[in-house]
Amino acid sequence: MLVRTVFDEIRVYAGVAERTGVQLERDAVRHSSGCCRSLTELIRKGRDAGDGYFYLPRDIWPVGTDSVALQKEWVVVSPLLLRRSR
Repeated sequence: MLVRTVFDEIRVYAGVAERTGVQLERDAVRHSSGCCRSLTELIRKGRDAGDGYFYLPRDIWPVGTDSVALQKEWVVVSPLLLRRSR
């Protein structure tokens, strides 16, 4: 028996991924370079390609989340703080 997987269209803009509300069948997105099998793959492709549209299986998107930040803020550690703690 074949399982029909439904994919959500994900828009990545300025380092943030959001669902567009469009749902597509697997056959429609299977050969697309934006087709992702996991959230980790979406984050990697989003960072590499930048802004664009990607496709993620519907059941993989985090529950109760409207958007996912692909970039995290850098935390700068001052060398002076490291010396004080010793």
